[in-house]
Amino acid sequence: MMKEFKKKIKGLLNDRLSEYGFQPKQDWFNTRLVDDNVFQIIDYGTASRGEKHVIYISMSVGVTYKNVNKYTIICNDYDYVKLHAAMVGKTLGELLPQKEYKSWRFALGDNDDVIQQNVDEMVNLVVQYGFPYLQKLLDVDFLIEKMYKYRTLIPIFYYLYGRKEQALEYIDNVIKELSSRPAMDEDYRAIMELYGIEPEVTVDSRELEAYMPFVERFRKLVNEKD
Repeated sequence: MMKEFKKKIKGLLNDRLSEYGFQPKQDWFNTRLVDDNVFQIIDYGTASRGEKHVIYISMSVGVTYKNVNKYTIICNDYDYVKLHAAMVGKTLGELLPQKEYKSWRFALGDNDDVIQQNVDEMVNLVVQYGFPYLQKLLDVDFLIEKMYKYRTLIPIFYYLYGRKEQALEYIDNVIKELSSRPAMDEDYRAIMELYGIEPEVTVDSRELEAYMPFVERFRKLVNEKD
């Protein structure tokens, strides 16, 4: 019963979002391609919260760049396009004026008018608040700013949009940061210092080790391209 109910809800969402060029992908994604390069993605979260015959649905919006994805496949073994995953995105709740978690409750016993009302509200809010954010993410400078510490994406964006030196400098700075990161727990350090014991500082190399394969592949690719 619930499987068919979810299918019905998603079908209604698909119908409404198709008005804006979004196509259904897999079970809980809708995407549209902009400028032949940027996938704008609507992603859904679902939960029952322990209620029988009930589904709560939340929404997120984000983007994935096809040209950048070609590099993430080579350098990071990750295919955003295939997985319909956003490189950068936000939940719809974060974009609303009140900035709070937002979901919609659908119960198996709801009549069609209630279900359609929920669907219409979801789509209207994503159009009002999600679409302007998606439009902003077409600006690469804005997008990079929102990435903050996406260590394997930022250098690719820099490189592909004419900032090779900035890309390589970014990688060098990340390596320096990870090379100096202490492995010691701060609470343990405080206890040691409380008793007058000089703690021995060691470096946590796990993040650096995980990052270096990307660095090597990226540098090799850049050198080959140049």
